[in-house]
Amino acid sequence: MAPAVGIGNFRMGLIAGMQKPVPSTTERRHMTATAQVAHMNVARLRFPPGDPRVAGFIDNVARVNAVAERSPGYVWRLSDESSAVGNGITFQAVDPDPCLAISLSVWDSVESLWHFVNKTVHGGFLKRRVEWFAPWTGPNYVIWPHAGSTPPTLSEGWTRLRRLADHGAMPEAYDFKYAKVVPEA
Repeated sequence: MAPAVGIGNFRMGLIAGMQKPVPSTTERRHMTATAQVAHMNVARLRFPPGDPRVAGFIDNVARVNAVAERSPGYVWRLSDESSAVGNGITFQAVDPDPCLAISLSVWDSVESLWHFVNKTVHGGFLKRRVEWFAPWTGPNYVIWPHAGSTPPTLSEGWTRLRRLADHGAMPEAYDFKYAKVVPEA
């Protein structure tokens, strides 16, 4: 059996031959059942907003956000109008780069987030992402425990994404594979 390694409040087992710790079943249950999770994802549009080649994405952002807001487990999402692109385009962008789309949200569990991402209308758009978004070097989304009374910030999201990219998945910054969310039967 692989040795256990302690990281914070998590006791992790090492997979034979791998250097990265993986959560035990108990930790996964703890990660997914006891705390809200924050989620940030980023993507760079292949073409600028207003270009008809990305209209399929741009024209449906409000629809997908509305589905998120009605989804079980949804808690909050960033909807800062000051960071939205002009002309009625309602996805979060980082000025001065209107092609960088960002979403930041809080969910009551990893499972609720996974269900929204994969089993709602969002999943259909996710399957079409190569049409609208350029390849991204490294991870383009990150999940982390959120136990605050204030929403997470974009700065915190970027920090977590960098941590995931630089150090791999860990309890403080992970992906669905690390959380081992089991698809519904």
